[in-house]
Amino acid sequence: MILTALIYKDIKQLLRDPKTLVMVLLMPVIVLVMFVAGYGGPGGNIPIAVANLDGGTISWRLISELKRASAMGLGSFEVVKTAYTFEEAYDSVRKGEVYAAIIIPKGFTEEVFLGKETQVGIILDASYADISERVYRVLVLTMQGFQQKVTEKYGGFTFNIYRVTIYGPEVSKIDAFLGVVMSVLLHLVPMSLIAVSISRERERRTFEQLIMTPISSYDIIMGKLLAYMIVTMADTFLTLGLAVYVFKVRVVGSFLDLMVISFLILICSLSMGLLISVLSKNQLQAYQMAIFAFIPSMLFSGFIMPAELLSPKVKIISKLLPLYYFLKAFRNIQIRGWTLYDNIFDALMLIGETIVFLLTAIKLLKLRVE
Repeated sequence: MILTALIYKDIKQLLRDPKTLVMVLLMPVIVLVMFVAGYGGPGGNIPIAVANLDGGTISWRLISELKRASAMGLGSFEVVKTAYTFEEAYDSVRKGEVYAAIIIPKGFTEEVFLGKETQVGIILDASYADISERVYRVLVLTMQGFQQKVTEKYGGFTFNIYRVTIYGPEVSKIDAFLGVVMSVLLHLVPMSLIAVSISRERERRTFEQLIMTPISSYDIIMGKLLAYMIVTMADTFLTLGLAVYVFKVRVVGSFLDLMVISFLILICSLSMGLLISVLSKNQLQAYQMAIFAFIPSMLFSGFIMPAELLSPKVKIISKLLPLYYFLKAFRNIQIRGWTLYDNIFDALMLIGETIVFLLTAIKLLKLRVE
């Protein structure tokens, strides 16, 4: 009887809290819908470039075959750029405009007609190891199918495929995984910790003592922000230090730039957590909302797989998430060796979202006991 009474009491309390009830009942459904939207349908194509140094009939037929394979969904790539020199194609991959580039050499058409052996090059961005291997296999299969068609019409010829890697020759799993570890440390952890701060004050009845002092909403928000920032930055230094100096994780770019972009996502995460804290009535709601806010970031920001491989509609959601810009900039600095200036757009987006979260939290914080 006592156990039954306790169960009844807890269920009754849950039913009295509509926000918590909605989160408990709808969260699994919403997560499933988001997962299906991002990964259930056809994903996005990997952008590639083609450099036609030959300009002959067969070379243009090869490009048409690549575009046809992409349009029909036979490959996971899309020809988005035509380069006119090897250097232009190489720079397109190096700058992150495309993930791969096909080089059709000069004299390709003539050698095909003569039945000679020729070469086709593929430049790959090895900073995304899974993508580079995937696009390499698909491109090889597509060109082998093209070779068979041309052989049936013009006679036999052979070509070898040589590969050139940028930011490689390969990236280890631990190198690629560092961004994911830092995402949890700098986004989920601080957002969850600070999300319960104001609601905890309300539950402990210390919030009314706080608002009796001559302080403003701005003072409360900034005080909590700076306090949690100091604690979490210490964790950041420790984690990055262990990764680089103990586990030998490769950092090609500036360590200082890496710390700056980490600092920006930390401030943004804390601001987001403060907004959640302002909107929550109790600690349970705050925890649930923080976890729920992290789920879209985990699914759509490149946490699991690059956002370019998600469905086109979901990519729009990706570009609203702070973690999307952090992961992109972090990988560019750590693996590609880019500078903070090269990632200035991502840094500005993090600053902009931080300002929005902070101003909204300050505006919505009510200095009164409810």
